[in-house]
Amino acid sequence: MRLIVTGGGTGGHVYPALEVARHAASQGCEVAYYGSLRGIESRAAQKSGIPFQGFRTSPLQRPWSPYGLRSVVGLLRSSAQARVAMREWQPDAVFSTGGYAAAPVLNAARVLGVPVVIHEQNSIPGRTNRLASRFAKAVCVVFDAALEHFGGKAMVTGMPLRRELVEAAASQGGSHRPPALDGGSRERFFTLALGGSQGSAALNEAFLTLATHVGTDAEEWLHVCGVDQFEACARALERVGAPQHYAQKPFLEAGDLAEAFRRADLAVTRAGTGVLCELALFGIPGVFVPYPYAHADHQLHNAEIIARLGGGTVIPQRELTPERLTAAWREWREDEARRRAASDALQRWVIRDATERIWNIITDVVR
Repeated sequence: MRLIVTGGGTGGHVYPALEVARHAASQGCEVAYYGSLRGIESRAAQKSGIPFQGFRTSPLQRPWSPYGLRSVVGLLRSSAQARVAMREWQPDAVFSTGGYAAAPVLNAARVLGVPVVIHEQNSIPGRTNRLASRFAKAVCVVFDAALEHFGGKAMVTGMPLRRELVEAAASQGGSHRPPALDGGSRERFFTLALGGSQGSAALNEAFLTLATHVGTDAEEWLHVCGVDQFEACARALERVGAPQHYAQKPFLEAGDLAEAFRRADLAVTRAGTGVLCELALFGIPGVFVPYPYAHADHQLHNAEIIARLGGGTVIPQRELTPERLTAAWREWREDEARRRAASDALQRWVIRDATERIWNIITDVVR
């Protein structure tokens, strides 16, 4: 069996696609990743040992915008290139996680009659997946709320999560938490801040203020600023001085991220589906500051679903202030019973074998 995996533009699309690709390869399937030359998927696929075929793609602009015609011409050109590559490789199926990078690949699959399975991670579908669902054989979703957008084709499978994280969560053994990495006391309350793959200036500023104003010997902070924001965070830290037991990182590799999740009592994050599901996997409640410019404000809707489960507090970015973040943080910090209830609810909700479920759907479609 030969499978093309596509999806990209941002890490939120790429990493779930890669996880399905890795699992497919482990089952003896030949896998290739088709994506954008300008996205992160080329580096990520090559790092995972998966052959990559790239095309010059860019987000599709509205037809009446200054770049609208250019983007349409670019899509037609990259779709033609994808058809040539696909005819040569003769895949049995295409699996897509959406994003602009997937559009030419899905268009080529439609023209050539290659079966398509798509994964929609948000409660409100993105443009690419919404269009592709018209000819897809199956649609996999994370949130029940997404089912209504796809009719009878859709089923809840959960989010493909990195194997390293799934294994770390399984080895955690319930409420077990390892000792602090610096050899200090595990009695400290550990707060983890994640600004997303690109970082968030607003969230980073508010979190640093929080850690500076309330930090004591009873607290520990890990601030993952994002690669693009790390230098700005470092300069801000120099100005205010480092709080007690505070560490700043540009990003965390999977192993270090798993260790941070195993230790965290509370997270302060954006609300991409990937991080929401990773937190749920470890039973970590969060204070969520959704990215306000996401398509159809889907991060806000995602976060509100988790909040209704009892797993977090939502602060829209327009309402984010250090005072508001501090108040939300204190509510969780001072209520251990609430944190335990949130942890239980999150772990009941998350689907741990999403990758295997999706793989089974792909093989069923090919048969």
